[in-house]
Amino acid sequence: MIIEPWTKQQMNIVLLGETGVGKTDLVNLIANVCAGATPENFVEKIEHSNEAGHNGGSQTIQPHIYSITCVNGHKVNILDTPGLADGRGIHKDTEHMAAIVHAITENFNAIDAIVILACGHVPRLGLSTHYTMNALSNMLPKSLSENVAFIFTMVSSPLMFSFDTNRLPQELRTAHTWSIDNPSSLWFKYQKRLTEEPLLEEDLREEMKEISHRGFERATKTLSQFFQYLDKRKVQPTQPVLELYNISVDIETRISNSITRISQAEEKRMRLQKLQVELENQKRIKQTNQHYQRIINRPYHELEETGSEHNVLCIAVNCFSNCVERCAFPFTLDPEALAKSSSSFEETPGVPPLQWRCKVCGHPAGDHHHYRSKWVKKVATENMIDNESKRRYESAETESQRIDIITEMIKKEMTQLEQEITDSMSGVTDTCEKYNKHSLSGNCMPYVFSAIGLLKLHEQHEMNMGAGVEEMDKISKGIDYLEKKRKLLEQAVKGVKIPPST
Repeated sequence: MIIEPWTKQQMNIVLLGETGVGKTDLVNLIANVCAGATPENFVEKIEHSNEAGHNGGSQTIQPHIYSITCVNGHKVNILDTPGLADGRGIHKDTEHMAAIVHAITENFNAIDAIVILACGHVPRLGLSTHYTMNALSNMLPKSLSENVAFIFTMVSSPLMFSFDTNRLPQELRTAHTWSIDNPSSLWFKYQKRLTEEPLLEEDLREEMKEISHRGFERATKTLSQFFQYLDKRKVQPTQPVLELYNISVDIETRISNSITRISQAEEKRMRLQKLQVELENQKRIKQTNQHYQRIINRPYHELEETGSEHNVLCIAVNCFSNCVERCAFPFTLDPEALAKSSSSFEETPGVPPLQWRCKVCGHPAGDHHHYRSKWVKKVATENMIDNESKRRYESAETESQRIDIITEMIKKEMTQLEQEITDSMSGVTDTCEKYNKHSLSGNCMPYVFSAIGLLKLHEQHEMNMGAGVEEMDKISKGIDYLEKKRKLLEQAVKGVKIPPST
């Protein structure tokens, strides 16, 4: 069966989905079908050097472009991508998403379709699928809303399709869908069986061949419909994909900054509240005032943007170390790759790279990340004190008057702390509004909820497998950060009802 011809001279397609749903196998099938091959002359078209093997993580190591010349002379360019919901952790997904965005914009000026693959015979969305769908709708811009389609894999007949599309994120439910049971893998299994069992009974041999050919005819018909759909799509520029990603990086930087500022402000608040108790007990008035002056002059840290230059920062609690400024290693969101590439970490035989110690701050490599910003130490100067209140304190005649004035000064400082947090949040709010306006999802919160759920599932799995203290601590820190991020984003988008994770 020959695939139905189409008009476009060239088509650009991006394949996305969670790991293990058959993206690379689909590339293999499309390449053979477009070349006019029948099952008897199917050949492997994929780049095996870009496949990792079965290790619980994505089988595709990096995004890889395949340029297929069809029998009609037209060209189909397919970007195969690493799977999401990677078993090695959410940090690998973050790295994969960054690589996917850059691969899209580096290889294509415009695309015809984003094709999301999912396993079609699973009726209920598991945590990994739920997370993947939210992640994808979060990373895609609204400009691609009419160019997103689904291909459900491992569906041998319409009766075998069980995927509940009503459980997809709202913005993905209206996408065009097709179901397919990839015959190429079935055919290769058939050929392998013939090689291993040359004396296989003729009836069984013919039955297996007939099943393979029927699958091929169904798949070819499905791909014909798929290409007719692509032929009618208006191509969309890829620049909005990169722009949206850059906004997401900006949000992450602002969130890190805000979490740090909030943590420091809370610490200061607790110290000031302790002083208030001392004042109320009328103890050591002079010493208390001196202590108050020292606290309000206490140094604090915040992230300052460094433009296109990226640095290695430690995010361990109260560290604030710029361990490598102007890092020469290409920007990565994978701390393990960072550890292996940087001489700043002490390589220790028999110790996992994420546990290698930083030569600068002494914390594990897992606490270090690339940022296009750096920690800057600042000091809240005495100018923060209300000069009128200070004059009144110095001219006070009684201890009671001094207590009242110091209490008033502390309350003003507490109010200023609240304003610092509000100011820190305003940047997050503005950036989130900009992101939600351009993102296909229109709301970044469901992705955060599903990421927390997936990480908690991973935590339970690792616990059942007897993971070590270091590994469990790393997962716990990841959950804690995402919980803080969730609370901060909820404040940033206050007034918007956020659906719970399912």
